[in-house]
Amino acid sequence: MQSSMRARVAGGARRAVGPAGRRLTVKVMNANVLIANTKGGGHAFIGLYLAKELLKKGHKVTIMNDGDADKLTKKNPYAKYAELERQGLNVVWADPSKPSTYPRGNFDVVYDNNGKDMASCQPLIDHFKHKVDHYVFVSSAGAYKADPIEPMHVEGDARKSTAGHVEVEAYLEKSRMPYTVFQPLYIYGPHTAKDCEQWFVDRIIRDRPVLLPAPGIQLTSLTHVEDVASMLAAVPGNRAAIGQQFNVCSDRCISFIGIAKAIGKALGKDPEIILYSPEKVGTGKSGKAEGFPFRTVHFFASSDKAKRELGWKPKHDFNKDVQAMVNDYKANGRDKKEVDFSIDDKILAALGKSVPKSSSASSSSSSSSSFSRVSSSSGPKAEELPRSRSSFSPRRDLKIKRTVLPANWRDSMDEAEPASAKPAAGRSATSGRSGSVPKDWRSSL
Repeated sequence: MQSSMRARVAGGARRAVGPAGRRLTVKVMNANVLIANTKGGGHAFIGLYLAKELLKKGHKVTIMNDGDADKLTKKNPYAKYAELERQGLNVVWADPSKPSTYPRGNFDVVYDNNGKDMASCQPLIDHFKHKVDHYVFVSSAGAYKADPIEPMHVEGDARKSTAGHVEVEAYLEKSRMPYTVFQPLYIYGPHTAKDCEQWFVDRIIRDRPVLLPAPGIQLTSLTHVEDVASMLAAVPGNRAAIGQQFNVCSDRCISFIGIAKAIGKALGKDPEIILYSPEKVGTGKSGKAEGFPFRTVHFFASSDKAKRELGWKPKHDFNKDVQAMVNDYKANGRDKKEVDFSIDDKILAALGKSVPKSSSASSSSSSSSSFSRVSSSSGPKAEELPRSRSSFSPRRDLKIKRTVLPANWRDSMDEAEPASAKPAAGRSATSGRSGSVPKDWRSSL
C-alpha cells in the first residue's frame, strides 16, 4: 500500500498528501493570509483591494508592504489602508528581501504581489517553504511573447525565457510548493499608483491632441482592480488552483482609438487623434513608444480558464466605468495640475505639426475633431482649416467660388459613339473624358 500523510490546514480542515507530494484534497476556511505588497507601479493597489475582498470573505489578513511608511501613507493606495484597519486589517511595513523584518505568526496563504525576479522573490519563497498551505505569485502577462498571428494570449502560450517572472515560477515548481500563478494585464480603478487611462484624460481635458502609435486599432485589455481582486481571492480553499496559471483580465478588449473616444465622450469632447510611427520619429522600438503608457502592439488575453476552474466572473466593463473614472480625475483636482507634455511636443515637432501654446485645462467643449495619419515629417505642412462652433461651410469659410461650366459642356461629352472595347478617338483610355471639350473651358470659371 502506498503511504500517505495528513497535513493540517487553516480553519480545522485537512489536506491529504499522496505519494511524491501529490495533493489530493485542499480545503481552507477562515485562513490567516499574508499579502506581500509592492511600493509602487501598476500592481500597487492590488494589495488594497485583495485585502478588502479577503476580509469580506471572513479571512484574517495582514499586509506586509515594502517601502517607507511615512512617505507612502501620504498617497494612494496606501493612504486607504487606515479604512481597512478599522475592519481588522493588520498592516506591517517591512523589507520583503529581509526575512528578519517579516511579521511573526503562522500563515496559511501567502500572496507575493511584490517580486518580479529571483532577487526579490526567493527570500519570501524560501522563508515560507513547507510552512504554508498555498503560495500565490502575482506574475505578469507581459512575460508572454507577442504573437502577431494569434495575438490573444492563452495559458500555455510561449513566454520570454529572459523574463524574471518565468524564472520565479520555475523555482516555485522546483520547490514543490502548493502554488498558483496569476498573470494580470493592464489594470484600472480608483487609487491607482500608475497612470494608464489617465494619460488620455490629461490630454483630452486640456484640448491637446492625442498622439497614438499607428494604426491605433491595436487591442488591449483593461481590467478593473475589483475584478482582479475577486479572482485572486478565489484561491483559499480552491483545490483547482494549485499548480495552475491564470490570466487575470476582462473578457473584453478595446482599441487605443476606442479608449480616446470613450474618454472624450465622458468629457463631452471630440478628441483630436493623430496617428504616427514611433520608429520614424525616433521615440519607439520593440513594441514600446516613449511617453505612451501602453505597449504599441496587441496585448489582450483569454480569461476563460479562470471562469471555468475558479468560477470567476468579471463585473466591470471599461466603457461603463469611464464616467466614474473621469469624475474621480476631476475630484482629485488633476484637471488643475500641470502636466509635462514635452515628449508630445517633441513628436509634434518631428511630424511638422504645430505645438499647442498652452497646456492648461479648458472647461469648454472642443469643436469638430481632426483625425490624421502621419508617417513621417516630410512634405509640406497642411494648412489648418478654420473651426467654428457651428457648422463649417467650405464656400463661406474658404471663400470658394461657384464653379460655372460652358452651357454646352454636356453636349460635347455625350456625343453618340458606337460601343467598342477600345476607347474612341479623342477619348482618354483612363478617364473616358471626351477630347471635344474646349481646352480653355477652365478660363471661363
